[in-house]
Amino acid sequence: MTVASTHTKNLAVGWDISATAKADSGEKISRVQILVNGSSEYDQLFDPPIGNWQDVLTQQGQYPGSNVVQVIATSDSSDNTESYDAWN
Repeated sequence: MTVASTHTKNLAVGWDISATAKADSGEKISRVQILVNGSSEYDQLFDPPIGNWQDVLTQQGQYPGSNVVQVIATSDSSDNTESYDAWN
């Protein structure tokens, strides 16, 4: 599975976070979680499991300040794949 996230400055406040997950051949995505600075901001179960996922969370994190985003995708066989994005 491939999991990724990026961030861009939101003109109003904070950051916009774009996250994606793509299942490899023979697997599906059953859950996706996004944690921003240790706090759960997104947690979705998929029934039935899906092959691709993407979403944008707006006005997250702190500006100025340190930020960490963790995206966790769980496969239909309960394996987790994670990505991290950190910036100041």
